[in-house]
Amino acid sequence: MGRRNTLSSAPAMDQAADFEAIVASTPDERAAAYRVRYSVYVGEQRKPYPDADHERCWLTDRLDANAAVILVTGTAGPCGTVRGCFADCEYVKETYEKQFALSHFSDLPDRSIAICSRLAVLHPYRATPVSRILFREIYRYGIGRDTRFTFEACAPRVRSIFVRYGFREYAPPYIDSVAGPLHRMLLTLDDLAHLERARSPFLSLAKELGVKHLSRPWLDKMIEDHNQRIGFGFPEEPASSPASDSRSFAGYPREYA
Repeated sequence: MGRRNTLSSAPAMDQAADFEAIVASTPDERAAAYRVRYSVYVGEQRKPYPDADHERCWLTDRLDANAAVILVTGTAGPCGTVRGCFADCEYVKETYEKQFALSHFSDLPDRSIAICSRLAVLHPYRATPVSRILFREIYRYGIGRDTRFTFEACAPRVRSIFVRYGFREYAPPYIDSVAGPLHRMLLTLDDLAHLERARSPFLSLAKELGVKHLSRPWLDKMIEDHNQRIGFGFPEEPASSPASDSRSFAGYPREYA
């Protein structure tokens, strides 16, 4: 069966209060998230994900069984989703070991490590707060389960958006067979000093949640060495506001793996 873009309802309003974020837990909630993914990654972008279910218009895989799936719903229905997987699940570690060079972080508790993926926002919602809500809620969820390190792979065109939120590149890019070249990014959720330097939207949420700052000189050195090798470092002028950042991020959803 051919691929179909199955979710295209336009939002009636675009204020944050018009959207609800939940951790998808029921079969229907999970199915809604899988359909949002399918609509963006397969229906819109035509990416050949081998796990795509063209009969049900779902994009799901084995990682979802132990993942936290955030689902954002607006007045017209589901419109955005993101997934968090956690390294205290052995299959997650096996899946992402090579991609994110997790062996370099083997001294860290598995429970403290998360990998975010499957970030998708339906096209009509890309100038709304949906993307900011997804970032905020996956951060909140991570803090709630003692996550301190979140890994993410992003395309070159949107690297600056993740930098804006406080992610840093720590290893050379790699080539994904479906998504193409991707940067390996890392967010330390409790490095409040770096979040402040980045003017990250996460900083106020971290303070609200009572996160205590912890510095890690060994990680700073790893990132500094990487930046020196590839010739760039932390940008001096991040995006001017969370609102402008949201629009920039939302305009390039096809670049997320």
